[in-house]
Amino acid sequence: MFVSLMRPNRLRSHSPQRGRGASGERAGIRSLNLARPRRTWIACCILLGASPALSQEPRAQLKTSIDSTSVTIGDVVTVKLSVKHPETLKIAFPAVGTSLGDWTVRSSRRLSLSKLPDGNVEDGLELQLAAYKTGDFEVPTLNVEAVKASGEKEVLASEPIKVVVQSVLTGKQDTLKDLKPQAELEADYKPFLFLLVALASAAYLLYRLVRFLKSRKKAPVTKPERIRLAEEVAREAIERLLARKLVEQGQFKQFYLELSEIIKRFLGSKLGVHSLERTTEEFTHDLRAVSVPSAQYRMIREFLEDCDLVKFAKYRPSPEEVNQITTRSRSMIDEMARESLKPQEVGVTQ
Repeated sequence: MFVSLMRPNRLRSHSPQRGRGASGERAGIRSLNLARPRRTWIACCILLGASPALSQEPRAQLKTSIDSTSVTIGDVVTVKLSVKHPETLKIAFPAVGTSLGDWTVRSSRRLSLSKLPDGNVEDGLELQLAAYKTGDFEVPTLNVEAVKASGEKEVLASEPIKVVVQSVLTGKQDTLKDLKPQAELEADYKPFLFLLVALASAAYLLYRLVRFLKSRKKAPVTKPERIRLAEEVAREAIERLLARKLVEQGQFKQFYLELSEIIKRFLGSKLGVHSLERTTEEFTHDLRAVSVPSAQYRMIREFLEDCDLVKFAKYRPSPEEVNQITTRSRSMIDEMARESLKPQEVGVTQ
C-alpha cells in the first residue's frame, strides 16, 4: 500500500502536463533552487582541482647521458649533464678537478645555453673521462644547484652510471680455436749432423782468429771519453727521434712510445728507479718510494698518461699537441737537471 500511495506524487512532480497548475509552479521553483547549488558546487570543484596546477612553480629537470658504457683501457668517454629550466632560474654546475673518483678528467667544458620551443632553456656540462685500469667503474653522483630569483636553492642529483673498462687484449684469444692435431713425423737426424759440422767449423775459425789476434802487436790504449750526464743523453735521444720524422709519416703511436721510453730511462737513471719494461702505473708507483716533490710527481704522471692515450687508446693528436708533448719532455729534463734530486751519471760514451 505504501508504494501505491507514493507513485502518484512522483508522477505529478515530474509530469509535463501539470506544469501550469499551482502544484506544477511550486515543483518548477523547487527544481531551480536545487539546480543552482549543484552548479555552484561543480564550479568550486573545478577551481579547486585546477588551483594546484596553476599555483605550481616551474622546476628544473636534470638529465645525464654517456656515449658508451663499455670501453677499453685509456678510451675517452663523454658524460653530459643537461638541465632544462625556466630562464628565471640560475644553474650552478659542480667544480670538477683533474680526477673524479677512479676517473681521470681529460676535459670539462660548459655547454652554450639554448632555448627550447616550450619557452624553457637548456644548460649543460660536458666531461671527458678516461680510466687506466680495468674493471667495473662508476661515474659518481654529481650535484647541480638551481637558484631561484628569491635566492632559494634546489639541489639536483644525477644518477650514477656504471661503466665496464676492459683490456685492449680482450677478445683476441679466439684465434687458437679449431687447431688441427699435431702431425707425427719420423725422426730425421740429418739436421743434427749438419749442426755438428757447423759447430766444428765455427770452433776452428774461432781458434784461428784468436791465434791471429795474439800474433798482432797490442794496440795502444786510448783514454775513454768523459762519462756524460743523463740529461745530455736524453736530449740527444729526443733530437734523434725528431730527425726520423715519424710524426710526418703518420706514425704517432711509435713516436709517443719512444718519447715516453726516453723520459722513463732518464728519470730511472736520475732517481734510481727501475724503468725498463715497466707500465705507467708501475713506474709511477715506484716513484712514490723516492723523495719526489708532489708537483714533479704530478707532472711526470700527466706526461706518461698523455703518451698512453696515443699508445693504447688510438687517439690521433694534432700537430700542436705533438709540439706541446715534445716541449714538455724537454722542460721536464731541464727542471730535473736543475733540481738534481739524486745526481747520477749514465755510463754512455760515444
